[in-house]
Amino acid sequence: MAGHISLSKSLKRALIAKDIAGLRPSKNIGATEVLAGGPENLGCTSKDYRNYILKSRKLQLQEGDAQSLLKFFSDMQQKDREFYYSLDVDRFGQLRNIVWVHSHSKIAYEEFHYVICLDTTYLVNRYNMPFASFVGVNQHR
Repeated sequence: MAGHISLSKSLKRALIAKDIAGLRPSKNIGATEVLAGGPENLGCTSKDYRNYILKSRKLQLQEGDAQSLLKFFSDMQQKDREFYYSLDVDRFGQLRNIVWVHSHSKIAYEEFHYVICLDTTYLVNRYNMPFASFVGVNQHR
C-alpha cells in the first residue's frame, strides 16, 4: 500500500551517493536489490526508488545557481530599496527555501489585498528547469 512505503535515511543516502557517483537509476536500484537479498526484501517497488532518485536530482542546485540568485536579489535591492528577499538554509548551508517580494506587490496588496500563490510542484526534467505557476486572487476572487 502506498501509505506504508518508506525509504530509510541510510537507504536514501546510499541511493543519492550512487547517483552522484554516476550510476544510472536502473543499476542503482539493481545494486540496492542485491544488497537487500532480493527485491522482495526492499519494502518498496523499484518505481518508488526511481522516483526518489529522479526527484532528488531535480531539486539539486547546479554550480553557481545560488550565487546568481543572490546577485540578482542584491541588484534588485540596489534598484529598489523596498524589494525584500529571504533565504533559508539548512544546517549544512544548503539552500532550502526562498521568498521575495517586489515593492509593486506590497503596494498592490495594501491597496487591493491581492494574494499570489507560487506553485513549484511541477518540475521539468528535459531542460533541468523548474516550472513555477503564479496564481493570483484579487478582492473580487
